[in-house]
Amino acid sequence: MTDAVTTTERTPREPFAGVPVRDLVRDVVAAIALLVGAVLPWTVGARGSDRVEVVLATLVALVAVALPYARRAGLVTASWATDERRTRALGAVPIVVVALVHIALDVVPGGEFGVGAGLGLSLAGAVLAAEVAWSRLTIAIAGVLALGAVLAPVLVVADGGLSVWQVVAVALTAVLALGVLWLTAWRFEQGDAAAGVLLVGVGIAVALGGAFLGGQTTTPWVESVRGAWLGLVVLPALAAAAAPRVVGQAVEGHEQPRVWAHTAVHALGLALGLGGYIALVALVTLIDAGPSLSSVLRLVFGVLIAVVAYFAHRALRRDVASGHATAVGAAIVIAVLGTVLVVARAGASTRTGSVDILVAYGLPALVLSVLLVPRSLRELREQPPAETDAAAAPAVGQEPGAAATVETPTGETVEVARPVAPARPAPVSYTPGGTGAGAGAGAGALGGGDATTVMAPVGAHATAAHAAAPADPRGAAEPAGQAESTGQAESTGAADVAAAAVAADEPAAEPRSAAGPFGDVGSTQVLPLVADVPGSRWSAAQAIDPATPLADLALIVQESPHLRPLVAANPSTYPALLDWLGALGDPEIDAALRSRG
Repeated sequence: MTDAVTTTERTPREPFAGVPVRDLVRDVVAAIALLVGAVLPWTVGARGSDRVEVVLATLVALVAVALPYARRAGLVTASWATDERRTRALGAVPIVVVALVHIALDVVPGGEFGVGAGLGLSLAGAVLAAEVAWSRLTIAIAGVLALGAVLAPVLVVADGGLSVWQVVAVALTAVLALGVLWLTAWRFEQGDAAAGVLLVGVGIAVALGGAFLGGQTTTPWVESVRGAWLGLVVLPALAAAAAPRVVGQAVEGHEQPRVWAHTAVHALGLALGLGGYIALVALVTLIDAGPSLSSVLRLVFGVLIAVVAYFAHRALRRDVASGHATAVGAAIVIAVLGTVLVVARAGASTRTGSVDILVAYGLPALVLSVLLVPRSLRELREQPPAETDAAAAPAVGQEPGAAATVETPTGETVEVARPVAPARPAPVSYTPGGTGAGAGAGAGALGGGDATTVMAPVGAHATAAHAAAPADPRGAAEPAGQAESTGQAESTGAADVAAAAVAADEPAAEPRSAAGPFGDVGSTQVLPLVADVPGSRWSAAQAIDPATPLADLALIVQESPHLRPLVAANPSTYPALLDWLGALGDPEIDAALRSRG
């Protein structure tokens, strides 16, 4: 009995025992957001700490966050707090109600003017602490922000007192707000995991900017439906609603690097939109109020940011491998240009805005993080460029020269035109006993004993180039039951030796020509003869045919490695795929590339 009492008395009180690290981080971030939000502006004329209802609601939310840990430590014995999720949810209700009332008062004429950065941070902390299980919470908050963006131009026109160009500026702000919500929340709800990562990244950037710069006395971060309300100060709450799903979303291992790459593509697209917005608003200001140094500078730098973001977005969307360096460089350039805008606008103070902070630091930091930090992205960069470029290829069966609309890996649709297939060179017929070592030995590999026609480039320079190419001593395995009975013992013997070599050294699924990579027939370059693998949907004729769609060529090199030399010699193969093929170091592929002249 004494031992039992001693054991009970020595039982450690661990407030963090059994708490996942993710939940602990969430509660810490929620508490910090609630505390910081309480001292930042909630309206134009008042901070959260100036309002009794805000202070009391914040205290209730903080107690709800700390209560589960206090119960584990034995500081409280409240049995009703056993359900921790319900406790946090109930504690977050008051701060959410107070925030919604302040937003409603901003819409009502004569109410409290403005929605400040403090309200956005406090609301984000409450959403994080509550851990609401409702899957539609993200789209609900986005709907409220979208409604505010649509109401802003209407209320501004109804109130009057603004010039036409000022109303245009409000309309541009509303369009940008809807664009941000579409690129982040809406696409995330449609299943785009990268859009969710972008939403959380943007929310973190705005929250940090508001915490450090949103409380300035001269120009606090306060937006209003009656003053071109963009809603960026409330984006942290939207990001907080999406964060649990973004962190917990199941992404297959091979898809994770693509999510990072697509996040960078989305971020550059958003940078393009923000740069254009800055330039257009500056142009409207110049027309309405006359030229000024600040407006001219924002016009020029806004255009530069949009142009740089456009080319980086285009390069990374086409091919992650080749566009990676361009996107990284563009993010650095955008950060420099955005910093100049922040410094020029702030002058001797800390006066700045959420859009400037997002352009100068938020989006560049997000692009650099997703492109440079994840190691899994290296695997994607090492894959064939065809996986990205194939998305821009015309659809199967599209007529030459006709335009086609295709969907890129990022979910966007682009219009491309299929290149007209070049004129076919004269065919070279391979028959048993034909001229050249490659002809006689390779005919049996194709099977059937009939002549097989393969297109090849013609030219003395190609013949000379391949004459110096190293020969591949490995041969192609002859399909069972397809041995040639032409009476030519040398050809049959060569095929038997090749079959034995392949069986010992290589998989049967990648047959090669017994005569080496290329053989010469007069002045015509002879392509390697390969067997069509049983069960494969690709054939040698498709690999060399200039009319084969670009998307099919991209799939051929991945699914049928033995056909890569023919794809390399195909006149229609696009440059990005040729570069990847050339990096493999395969003698047959290198010889085929040299045959292109």
